[in-house]
Amino acid sequence: MDRLDAMRLFVRVADLGSFSKAADEANIGQPTVSRRIQELENHLGVQLFLRTTRALSLTEAGQRFYVRTARLISDLDEAETEVRGLDREPVGLLRITASNAFARFLLAPALPEFLASFPHVRIDIVATETRLDLVGEGIDLAFRLGELEDSSLTARKLGTSQRHVFASQDYLARFGRPESPEALHSHSCIVFNTSPSAARWSLSRGTKTVSIEVDSRLRLSSGELIRETVLAGLGIAMVPCFLFRADMKSGDVEAVLPEWTANPVALHAVWASGRNLPRKARAFLEFIEARLKASFGD
Repeated sequence: MDRLDAMRLFVRVADLGSFSKAADEANIGQPTVSRRIQELENHLGVQLFLRTTRALSLTEAGQRFYVRTARLISDLDEAETEVRGLDREPVGLLRITASNAFARFLLAPALPEFLASFPHVRIDIVATETRLDLVGEGIDLAFRLGELEDSSLTARKLGTSQRHVFASQDYLARFGRPESPEALHSHSCIVFNTSPSAARWSLSRGTKTVSIEVDSRLRLSSGELIRETVLAGLGIAMVPCFLFRADMKSGDVEAVLPEWTANPVALHAVWASGRNLPRKARAFLEFIEARLKASFGD
């Protein structure tokens, strides 16, 4: 068994979710693909795929092996490309992680242009509210909002986003508009549940700062969930402006108390210390940084 070829084939089967599609891509028969994967499983002593008549999925061991193997194959392809003198063009698998809201509203809209500009890069985005172990999960690049807790990572600040208090037109029509920060006491507010002080909002206007303990009837773990509940008219939220940019344009949501702002939230790109960013990650970072200038600014 050529272990490297078997690993390449394993990655393609996992990516495509099909033995037959991987066989067609490699221009070999499906029985050959099945045999090589079986040989790889026998060599490792574990089952990599769960096979049913309707679906093909990775086992827990298969998922762990996929993360490391996909990284290995990607790094190998990139090394071969550089040796051949073609290193001007990024190539390989790029794994990125970001929060659900950031991935949806800021990363996803940029993907068509990036993929068209860099046709030899494949992207795997892990959208999660959990701050992943970048090395253990094989992540090249992470985008993180707020304070950085892990000092072992290399970080690059990309900008800051202003935060305002937002409410839907439906909520304001039913419950009225707060005319001062203190008036927020009598409104239903939606807060992040990731911070013990999330229900204490500090708002500033000029040199004046007011701190308010709000009625946090809803505590949610993600910006995307907060956006959906604000749109449903369930309360008022204090969040980064990028979450509601499209909704403000449509008129469904507005910034209440617009002259009052919260402390801006910082955005950083981070990666594992001691590792040079792969060419594909540098290309994406430079690309997305330029695109984010419309959404973030110091």
